[in-house]
Amino acid sequence: MKDSQIEGLDDLESLFTNEELQIESRRKRAYEAVRENDISSFPSDMSIITAFDEVLACFGLGGQVRNYYRYGTYNLCEDARKKLWFAVKNGSMSEKRMDAEKMAKDSKEMERRAKVQQYYKDKLMRDKLAGSSEDVWEERKSLLTRPFRE
Repeated sequence: MKDSQIEGLDDLESLFTNEELQIESRRKRAYEAVRENDISSFPSDMSIITAFDEVLACFGLGGQVRNYYRYGTYNLCEDARKKLWFAVKNGSMSEKRMDAEKMAKDSKEMERRAKVQQYYKDKLMRDKLAGSSEDVWEERKSLLTRPFRE
């Protein structure tokens, strides 16, 4: 091989190694942003019925076909099952509204709501650490004037 070809290959390799570093730094920034969020910004109630519906949708024919199409395998619905069991332990049958004064006096209710908020925050942090297409694609800062024609 010629030196110019080797240099070209080195340049190509550096593009991919730099990209991996950029992806990792984006994941860290997203994780830090989520970690700094106040827990009160997350939902404080979880419905058992909604969690059960999510498990049924995941195990249903449509959920399995979608997962097989996207990933080439069937889904064991671990996230939905974990959410259901968490909801059974800490959720409610319906998302009921409570009077703020009544809720403040009930320490168990406050503790339950804090656990639910922590669950949602932990789930978001796990999802951000796992990565997504946001790690690869740049967010567009301005609208295209003539999309698909430029």
